[in-house]
Amino acid sequence: MIDSPPKASPSTRDNPPEPRNWFYLLLNLASVAFVVTALAYAIVPVLEEKAAEAGRPAPPSALRTNLREDGWLWLLCEAGVIVVFALASMGLDRYRRWKKERKC
Repeated sequence: MIDSPPKASPSTRDNPPEPRNWFYLLLNLASVAFVVTALAYAIVPVLEEKAAEAGRPAPPSALRTNLREDGWLWLLCEAGVIVVFALASMGLDRYRRWKKERKC
């Protein structure tokens, strides 16, 4: 006896898959950027201090100086971007569901 592959039900053939919500990808990227910035904001000063205590201070870096002085602002902006992308992705999902229900 040969098993045949499962056949798609009529309801799955009639309903095409939903298009991707690209706001989710942007939300994930913004969230990763936020985590990386938060970790750098917390860890880099500690590493600089340990290097200075060991007698080998880290060479000057514009990125580290910027992070030390304006890191809180970077985090605030990234948190705002996360909120915007989260609301946009939820709004797009809700709009698509509303449009689909109205169509039926």
